[in-house]
This record gives sequence, C-alpha cells and structure tokens, in this order.
Amino acid sequence: MPFKKGISGNIQGRNKGIPNKITQNVRESIKAFIECNTDTLQATFDQLEPKDKIKYYIDLLPFIVPKLQSTQLEVQNMMLGVEIEGFIVDL
Repeated sequence: MPFKKGISGNIQGRNKGIPNKITQNVRESIKAFIECNTDTLQATFDQLEPKDKIKYYIDLLPFIVPKLQSTQLEVQNMMLGVEIEGFIVDL
C-alpha cells in the first residue's frame, strides 16, 4: 500500500463538484439500463395505477436528470402590504 492509513497523496482532496468515480459509474450503468429497456419499462409503466405512475417517474428522475441546487433570493427595499395596496390604487 503506497500511503499510510489516514494520509493520501492529495492533501487537498477531490475538487468540489467532482463526482465520486463509483457513483458516476453506477449512474451511467443505470442510465444505460433504462435506455436499453425503454420498451419493457414503458409496458410496466402502462400497467400501473396513476399514483404509482407518478412515484415510478419520480424515482427514475434522479438517475437521469441532475438535481438542482437551491438558491437564495435576497430582496432589498421590500414593500409592505399597505404600500403595495397604495401603489395599486395610484395606478
């Protein structure tokens, strides 16, 4: 083993946002499986109840579409409800 336990060759570690190699391989395998079995998956989907169809669809999404990161919106000079009403009346 080239490194001592707890010490790696890269002190800074993996760059932020770079996926784990195993995770990337698993995602690619699942995506390839879905692409190769579209007909079977569609037939299975067609036999499901409506609520199960939604769950089925939602469960598959994370393997194909990347998750969006949440964002924070900062609003400056917010108007109060009374000010908004006055502004609308003025219009």
